[in-house]
Amino acid sequence: MTEPNRVETGDELSGTSGAWVVLGLLVFGCLLIGVLWFYTVLHTGPFQELRNAIDSEFPDSSPQVEGGQRKIHKGSPKILRITLRVHEDPRHDDQRVGEMVERLVSLAEQHHGLGGYEILDVYLVWFRPENKAVSRHEEREVRLLIEAGQVAPSGN
Repeated sequence: MTEPNRVETGDELSGTSGAWVVLGLLVFGCLLIGVLWFYTVLHTGPFQELRNAIDSEFPDSSPQVEGGQRKIHKGSPKILRITLRVHEDPRHDDQRVGEMVERLVSLAEQHHGLGGYEILDVYLVWFRPENKAVSRHEEREVRLLIEAGQVAPSGN
């Protein structure tokens, strides 16, 4: 008779214990959270004062402010974009939207300065319950705001 194949198991396993894998995953997760937090602080930090001013002026608006120029498109305009949550349809009341945008221009000039930008974009978003969101986009050329005396020209 032939002898069946034998498998020898040794005490020297060349693997990693589960505790080290879990610890490594936790450290990796904490590292990623730290990198994400650092990026967010650098990306939104310059606009913090403006965002706080908008939030105090328009409570429950959840303002988001970002600005700059797309790095891959060097010839593109510098844009300051403000996105606000509103609690009614922004498409119908042009006078109210105009007053809101004018107030945002004033706040942006006071707390951040618009002279270094070419365009101010304002997005008003209304999240309707159990329906798609409705938004309105308003755009102002900073050059025209400077000519109207609402914005100080950039020192550049």
